[in-house]
Amino acid sequence: MANKKFSQFVSTTDPNDVDFLVGYKDLDNMQIPTDKVGVFYTLDANETGTNEIDIELIGSDSSVSDFTLLGGEGIEITETAGQITISRERGALISVVGVWKNLFGGSPGIFGDTLEFAASASPVASNSSVFQVPFDCKLIKAQMKWIHSTAVNIPLAGSTWDVNVYSMTDPALSTTQTSSYQLVANLPELSLTTTDTGSFPSKTWDGTVSLQEGEIINISGVENGGIGTDDAEMELCLIFEIDL
Repeated sequence: MANKKFSQFVSTTDPNDVDFLVGYKDLDNMQIPTDKVGVFYTLDANETGTNEIDIELIGSDSSVSDFTLLGGEGIEITETAGQITISRERGALISVVGVWKNLFGGSPGIFGDTLEFAASASPVASNSSVFQVPFDCKLIKAQMKWIHSTAVNIPLAGSTWDVNVYSMTDPALSTTQTSSYQLVANLPELSLTTTDTGSFPSKTWDGTVSLQEGEIINISGVENGGIGTDDAEMELCLIFEIDL
């Protein structure tokens, strides 16, 4: 490399004014093209259409590169003041209401107390209420309220009343046989225990239970331990989100 002082080099801010940068490796003088060193990029984002963001990379060497973010089905992309937000669109919410009757006696019910989604069938011993899922969806919330005039009474320690979701393994099977179902999920936040004795509980479960179009479900309150038969009722509101 030429024996020159730094002060003898002409200053420039334009990389096009310089052919090579020079240096050394061990005892060898080396040179490298300026376009291979020190390119820096700035980023600019602009919302160019519905669910469409254009990203532009501008290099210090005046190069420009573009790419586009597109929101697919169920994905929403927005831009505000250069900040990009990617979020999941939410499907429509559907509510379904059912009632448990004659609690803690399993009448009507095959696993225990079966939630009734429509008018009671008669005789109850020969029928079991189910819900036929009309579209791919998720059960995302359940809100339960004790609606009887007298309070809950679960006196025996260790006794519980738990809410389970069952699905028919074949829609052509009988709804009144336990062998026709498989357990899909339990909803523990809805359980009643001895601590609920003397109260008129209102309970909420939040979560995700995926269900398919055409699936048939049974929701039952299952008694564990000893709870006296009552003629009480509870109402359950189910919130389903339709899959996009």
